[in-house]
Amino acid sequence: MSILNFFGLDEFKQQQIARFIVEATLLQLMLSFIMIALYVFTSIEPLFLMVIPFALFLFYCVIRYMLSGIEFADVFTEQEYNKMKKRNLNFAVWIFFVNGLAFFFIEESLLESSIFGLISGILMWSMNTISLKKSYKKNKLL
Repeated sequence: MSILNFFGLDEFKQQQIARFIVEATLLQLMLSFIMIALYVFTSIEPLFLMVIPFALFLFYCVIRYMLSGIEFADVFTEQEYNKMKKRNLNFAVWIFFVNGLAFFFIEESLLESSIFGLISGILMWSMNTISLKKSYKKNKLL
């Protein structure tokens, strides 16, 4: 069993995700050497320098996956596209409520939990919408 099976059964999708992970790893490796040099020659906080390559890896993988157009491989018609737009909006609203409620139990501040839920819902909606548009355009060309 390959770890890529966690990313779905589509072989093309698995190859693309593996490619994104390798690209991000190489970028992280190069950035790590730069961070080591910065640590040696400056007085920057080491914890901050450790977080930067990790954050780069995560953001690079997510953005490449989102912009690749491989997430919604079954959206070919305008009706399917509209149906997925509604599903993405419903999912973002669900994320808003769940994250807001979870953050409320942690912080017990209604304003902060609402803002956190709103930001997470907007981010989820925008990421899914961008990915859906890219996938729909790519699928129309096929």
